[in-house]
Amino acid sequence: MPVAQTLECRLLCASNCAYGIQDDGSLQVRQPYYDAVGFTAPPAPFVAGVAGINAALVGTSGDGVVLAFRGTLPPNFQDLQTNIDWVNDANAALIQVANVPGRVHAGFWGAIDSLWANVAAEVQRQLNAAGGANLYVTGHSKGGALAALAAWRLHADAIKTASGVYTYAAPRTADATFANAYDAVFQHQRYEFEDDIVPCLPPSGALVNTLRALGVNLQNLPLLEYESVGTLRFIDWSGQVVPDSLLLPARRLWSLVGRIIRGDFAGIARDHAGGCGGGYMSRVCPGVCP
Repeated sequence: MPVAQTLECRLLCASNCAYGIQDDGSLQVRQPYYDAVGFTAPPAPFVAGVAGINAALVGTSGDGVVLAFRGTLPPNFQDLQTNIDWVNDANAALIQVANVPGRVHAGFWGAIDSLWANVAAEVQRQLNAAGGANLYVTGHSKGGALAALAAWRLHADAIKTASGVYTYAAPRTADATFANAYDAVFQHQRYEFEDDIVPCLPPSGALVNTLRALGVNLQNLPLLEYESVGTLRFIDWSGQVVPDSLLLPARRLWSLVGRIIRGDFAGIARDHAGGCGGGYMSRVCPGVCP
């Protein structure tokens, strides 16, 4: 299969490749994503954290050096590793970290910290080998949240400022202070699809208030001061990629809450899928999947 035609497609495919990282730190090649990225050599995979729940790969392609983070493991509540991964995502307290503006998601920061020494060293090694190449950071779902934190940390550690950060279905990762500082530095394209609920998490503001008004029991869930980072590229209900607008948040909230009321949780979950058969691949990467 040839290399995908657009950068955003190649990076979505790199994000899907990261799901091939195994518990032992090996990489299982996932097609058609691997060939679509156009890696010039096999990428280096890394796992870390309790039960290996955190994973990333570093590879070099025609675009430059690509750092891609694996998302949350698919639901399987009989599997200890999966359970730990989901618990870590739910560790949504906002914490202050040295040399980071504002406050960040405790679970996601811990995930980055567990991977950092090895991943940062490999990014530096491949940048040196590539002789001034661009650096792109990417990820789907939890991987997108980690991508934003990694981009900031690479910049703060004077390794390299990413030429672009591309995330897909990413949850929120920090507060407004961090988001404002981050957006002043990075070109970050944030893709979100239809009624995917994950980009609305951790739940705060309008979503929490609306669910409470509808009688959903959120008594023990505090309002968290999270903000999204980057520039929104929203894939709407007609399949068009549109920018943010004044009315778009209300339209999205109305549509999502309607599906929650109808109990269409399977459909909401499908909207989050990042691979072939899901909306992200079909809109961002038309022609890649069989």
